[in-house]
Amino acid sequence: MDRNMLFFCSFCRHKTDDELHQLDCHIDHSISRYERNRYIAHQGDPIRDLYMLLDGQVRTEMVSSTGIVLPVSIISAPAPLAAAFLFATDSRFPVDVIATEPCRVARIPRSAVEGQMASCPGFLRGFLTFSADRMRLLSDRIKVFGHKGIKSKVAYHILLNEHQGEFKMGHSITWLAEYFGVERPSLSRAISELVRDGIIAYRNGNGTILNAAALREMAL
Repeated sequence: MDRNMLFFCSFCRHKTDDELHQLDCHIDHSISRYERNRYIAHQGDPIRDLYMLLDGQVRTEMVSSTGIVLPVSIISAPAPLAAAFLFATDSRFPVDVIATEPCRVARIPRSAVEGQMASCPGFLRGFLTFSADRMRLLSDRIKVFGHKGIKSKVAYHILLNEHQGEFKMGHSITWLAEYFGVERPSLSRAISELVRDGIIAYRNGNGTILNAAALREMAL
């Protein structure tokens, strides 16, 4: 079985191939392949299976009722797609899922996921942890949209991605501008002003916080 199928299992994901072979673990699934720019799922599609991205990369987008497209995330394999919604009362994809390069996706029936949860505590724990982490990320995204000014959005994003005074933007300026719902030149100007005012040092997606108090005040 493909090692990436064990994404959730805290017991198995670090075992050697020989150890996995001895366990004889099998999860019922089917495999689909998608070329670049092909839709893996559309917003609103019913979710009857757990979609596991085994190879490749996808982007997710949300489309409003007025046709506005909002980029949500870039996801690289191995990773589940919309796993947190699998057991919802009305389980549907909240976003469009589009391949940005050739992808291989496993589809695991909901009944097989339930069976794996019942038989493997490590799988159950991993699934619950992943779902909780996704909800936290959604909460952070909502908080970003609660900030009205561009600098406020940038400051909050930096603080979310900060570690010991260092941070990475994580995406291109173009992607971040779409993520924040602002124009690219406006976002570039806001970052340049943070650098000019001595609040951050920044170059090629990587930065250092120089004035944490000012950044926190701006984020609040």
